[in-house]
Amino acid sequence: MNLLENRFGLKAAGTDVRTETVAGITTFATMAYILILNPKFMGMAGMDPVGVLITTALISGLVTIAMGIVSNLPFALAPGIGSCVMIATAIVIPGLASWQTALGMVLISGILFLLLSLFRLREQIVMLIPKNIKIGISAGLGVFIIRTALINAWLFTEGFKGFGDFSQPQVRLAAIGLVLALLFSFLRVKVGEKTYQIRGALLLSIILTTVIGVFMGCVSLPESIFTSGALSSAKNVCFKADLFGALRLEYISLIFAFFISDFFGTLATALGLAGKVGMMDEDGNFPSIGKVFLVDAIGTVVGAFTGLAVVTTYVESASGVESGGRTGLASVVTGIMFLLCIAFAPVFLMIPDAATAPVLIMIGISMMQGLQNVDFSDCEWPPVAVMVIAMLFYGISQGIAIGLFSYCVIKLAYGLFTDDRSENALPSLPTVILTVLACCQFVL
Repeated sequence: MNLLENRFGLKAAGTDVRTETVAGITTFATMAYILILNPKFMGMAGMDPVGVLITTALISGLVTIAMGIVSNLPFALAPGIGSCVMIATAIVIPGLASWQTALGMVLISGILFLLLSLFRLREQIVMLIPKNIKIGISAGLGVFIIRTALINAWLFTEGFKGFGDFSQPQVRLAAIGLVLALLFSFLRVKVGEKTYQIRGALLLSIILTTVIGVFMGCVSLPESIFTSGALSSAKNVCFKADLFGALRLEYISLIFAFFISDFFGTLATALGLAGKVGMMDEDGNFPSIGKVFLVDAIGTVVGAFTGLAVVTTYVESASGVESGGRTGLASVVTGIMFLLCIAFAPVFLMIPDAATAPVLIMIGISMMQGLQNVDFSDCEWPPVAVMVIAMLFYGISQGIAIGLFSYCVIKLAYGLFTDDRSENALPSLPTVILTVLACCQFVL
């Protein structure tokens, strides 16, 4: 106990080993769905699902432990679901690139993260990209994830031409799962003057939907709950990233999409959690954010080498913070929980799409909450609306490019044909450069 106290400063943070342990387990419970969703989507891209699950648990565990030790913060990391969906449904399935090349794109973005973190440039870039576009990317990803989930669960037909066939058991099971996910996510129980919500609501909805699916004949139980052939399965996905294949001009916008989603996702999560923990200074800055960025960047590089999408800091860490987690010990506990899951891959792989799609819908809804922070003035809002709609109908990278292009056009029109000569009347040069790079996909 003295060792933990000296390493993590528990008393100074107003916590103890028991509180940090409970917080770490709570965080794991709220984000354990990635062990189900990541193999599903990366499997759709042609990867070995067992291998993906093994590396997801391994890298999430190790990087989360590293975050706890290096930063002494209760932040947990894992492959971002948005980038997993992007690899499968926006890159590999449409035939834009193989999964090996997609991992190469992730590796390039991770190397960029790492270089920017080492030279402390990530904080500076935040000032160079329009705030509304940053917020809109998160909402656009949410819309794209919701669309993908509805189709994968057959709740809607491809192209949204109509509802799915509810005479099929899988479709009915998906509808049940969606009801459970909504119920558990928003249920609040008031006891005395305190209001309680369900911890691990998304994980609970997946478990119950899967159990119901067993009785409906939609789910087959595995022969064994223990992982077999884990090493050989991991070999099928590790060290397969095609770095040189990803170094093509037509992939610039996709690399940018990986970069921007992790960069601003981590930034927003880190600042939000720092505020909850009380680590913001009087100027609203987070002094330890450099350490968060560094571990996050290392996680993405290592993750790409081992067959994973962009590794990012999870907003679900807030559940651990709300449970009292204040130090890196909570992250260490979360990481250990991930490592323990390596032995039980068959249990996670039996989960049907009908159980995971509702969770994706809830995640997509939560990602859209950022729109409440959008500037709805005449020149600022339209590019965000265009980008979100473009992501819904065309895809993630195309939506980003169209959104940036719309922003530049609207700003140029406003700046050139009005009397406004303020600093923000015209798009900045960095924004114009990023727009040109993102739009390369339409001409190559």
